[in-house]
Amino acid sequence: MRRTCYWVLLALVVLLLASPAAADRLGMHFKATVSGKDQPAIVIQPTEAIKIFTAKLERSDGKRVTLSARNVRAGKKHSIIVRQASGSQFTYQAKFEVKWASGLTEVGKASFKLTRMAKLKLKVKPDEVDLDGRSLSFTINNPAKKAQLTIVGDDGKPLKKVEKKFGAPAAGTALQISWPKLKGAILYMELRAYDVAGFWQGVRLTPVHASIPHDDVEFASGKWDIRTSEEPKLKETLKALKASLGKFTKAGVNLQVRLYVAGYTDTVGTVSANQTLSNNRARSISSWFRRNGIKIPIYYQGYGEKVLAKQTPDETSEATNRRAIYILASQTPPKSRDLPKQNWSRL
Repeated sequence: MRRTCYWVLLALVVLLLASPAAADRLGMHFKATVSGKDQPAIVIQPTEAIKIFTAKLERSDGKRVTLSARNVRAGKKHSIIVRQASGSQFTYQAKFEVKWASGLTEVGKASFKLTRMAKLKLKVKPDEVDLDGRSLSFTINNPAKKAQLTIVGDDGKPLKKVEKKFGAPAAGTALQISWPKLKGAILYMELRAYDVAGFWQGVRLTPVHASIPHDDVEFASGKWDIRTSEEPKLKETLKALKASLGKFTKAGVNLQVRLYVAGYTDTVGTVSANQTLSNNRARSISSWFRRNGIKIPIYYQGYGEKVLAKQTPDETSEATNRRAIYILASQTPPKSRDLPKQNWSRL
């Protein structure tokens, strides 16, 4: 997560007093954009002493307020707080009256914009990253100005940069940004969200959903122990798994993915027995990966004969149905036709 912020202390202001000299004497400017606990303010620094300064403000949402300052010495900077809720931005129409210590009274008008931003927070939930639909949703706690999305391929080079502008929707509004169909696998994405004050928050996403190619392990009938003769298959799968994980390490990505192992059986035996058998076999494979150096979280689940790769009658021995699926995913848990229920157990 990255963040940058800055202060903008000037507003677009039209100020009309009795004369240019009067405007110069008043020395008015604005603390126009603030964040956190700070409040915006009208700031005056008169060259002559002021007896009473009064400002009647009408906010763009219709709210009216009268503010004042008394006995401001010449050369003294004085801030008049204009209270706003966090995450708000308003335009003001103001009428001013200045009673100088010399006895002269002058009036004027101004139009200006004040912004108070909360300390910016960006939220992206894993299930709001839609890789198939090529879009993601997010929220920020201030009115949004724009978002920028940089998509990096597995060679570490940018595949696409996308920018979307927003019309200052209210804080907490669900925002969305999408990207076109791309050639090449996505290694990671970087999202930056900007509020209307120019503050931004960024997050790096690893939208992984990769099936690991493998040869299925053959188990003895009714057993789930991995036989020594089958270990070469798992060793080859382990190489492919480590190669996939290595791409992220090489790119300096803080990897937040999990390995999911799903097991299946054919229709020989009872539904209950096959469910237990497939779950135990998925756990055995998961344990083998853990013992052999896979340190990321591993989840397993058996589906028994409920999801057949090849439809067969009951009590049919079919090798293609005695299978397993290995998936690396950052979207948790992964969903597909082969994974219809989500009862994963963590190893």
